[in-house]
Amino acid sequence: MTFPAYAADFEAFPKDGRAFNALHSTISKLEKVNFKITIVDPFINQGQMSSDFDERLCEAILSNGCNPSNFAPSADISKELDFAFSCNGACVAVEIEKANREKILKDILKAHMYLAQGADFALIVSPRNYAHSKGVWNLFKFGKEQFQDCLLYSFGSKELFSRILLLGYTHYDAQTQKPFNTKLRKIMREQAKAR
Repeated sequence: MTFPAYAADFEAFPKDGRAFNALHSTISKLEKVNFKITIVDPFINQGQMSSDFDERLCEAILSNGCNPSNFAPSADISKELDFAFSCNGACVAVEIEKANREKILKDILKAHMYLAQGADFALIVSPRNYAHSKGVWNLFKFGKEQFQDCLLYSFGSKELFSRILLLGYTHYDAQTQKPFNTKLRKIMREQAKAR
């Protein structure tokens, strides 16, 4: 069963540095990215949800004047890459973390790997409102805290961090036009079970 959704209210962090300067004009054109949430089997893995957000975000970025990139990091990390694009001749590697805040520090590490492998910039995308059974997590806020802690405690160089940009968004339910939350998540799962 599928449910319409969209991402909006995009915000970049930090608002300085090489990545922001290079990508701001592209990111600022992102207004609304429509995507679908799918529940394949509501009785397996607590009705796990998946979505086509990665593909739709890539399409939205490309429609803003960017091009696909053939960036290919080494095999041991390439399976982790969500997608890459070229913006004004610069290669941008993209990591999307929609659900697991514990993986954001790993995403920052992977961003460094992509930069070492030849990407000019890295973009880490996460929602402000990931809804799960115990509440709603602001992954974007958590990512900003991790980013700032890395800089504060010299966990990486300032030069490399200036080439990494975080991108936050709010996930909306398209039917109600409301930010996605635990109640909506539960309703979707109940509808999938009743089908």
